Amino acid sequence: MAIYRVTRFTGSDMDNVAGIAEFMQDVLEALGAGLIDIASDGEGNGLVIARYPDKAAMDAATPIAKQAFGRMIEGGAVDEGSIEPWIGDVIMSL
Repeated sequence: MAIYRVTRFTGSDMDNVAGIAEFMQDVLEALGAGLIDIASDGEGNGLVIARYPDKAAMDAATPIAKQAFGRMIEGGAVDEGSIEPWIGDVIMSL
């Protein structure tokens, strides 16, 4: 069954977040990410939702995800102390 990594963060430049993520998307997809969505509430709060077919694919993509967030932090788009990851297995899909 699939697994999700959901990461909450705050940032001042969501356009930059999207640009960096788009740059990294091909690499993440090549490592097995079936879905990567980035959401923003328009008030500086963001959420990355990544779906992988299994834990092995997620683990393989982890260094690239960290690299992407590192670039977002270096670019001033994401507040470093705000990153909160959560991981969960899919128990049912509708």
